[in-house]
Amino acid sequence: TVCSNGGTCSAPNTCTCAAGWSGATCLTPVCSPVCANGGTCSAPNTCTCTSSWTGATCATPVCSPVCSNGGTCSSPGTCTCTSSWTGSRCTTPVCSPTCANGGTCSAPNTCTCAAGWTGTTCATPICSGGCGNGVCSAPATCTCNSGWSGPTCASAICSPACVNGACNSPGVCTCNSGWTGSTCASAICSPACVNGA
Repeated sequence: TVCSNGGTCSAPNTCTCAAGWSGATCLTPVCSPVCANGGTCSAPNTCTCTSSWTGATCATPVCSPVCSNGGTCSSPGTCTCTSSWTGSRCTTPVCSPTCANGGTCSAPNTCTCAAGWTGTTCATPICSGGCGNGVCSAPATCTCNSGWSGPTCASAICSPACVNGACNSPGVCTCNSGWTGSTCASAICSPACVNGA
């Protein structure tokens, strides 16, 4: 029997193998620690891994394509993402709370809002003209306080209407010159009428 790989014949048909080899004729390489996950010992302390594993002992999983944004390959083809990212390769940002009203999560905790909305989660409607005496309740939609009307809640309501004057605040008429009364319906006579209207 011929001893291979530096082994010596120590007795008839008996090989004493050099470090890194074993077997009857020293043809079997030794890997210590052993190759894991289906890897084969192809030379002393040299593992040949399957396509799903890598590393000196085939203990490191392979993710292809690689995990992005700080994600780690936790098993072959499986990424474990940080709290800011999700998806099979950790490429989809996470927004918490989620983006509202058609907004999209464009980066971790960053919403890109749809037209008519603003705010960190796109929950605040935009009224470009403002709502002077009311609140912006939806994009370009004001909900007016009591006594006010109009697209921007700038028109006061007087009921009954002012006859000879202007309604400048709810329920209060500002009379034109020569008129008086709650609705500006009474003419002012100066000097006063003595025996008539």
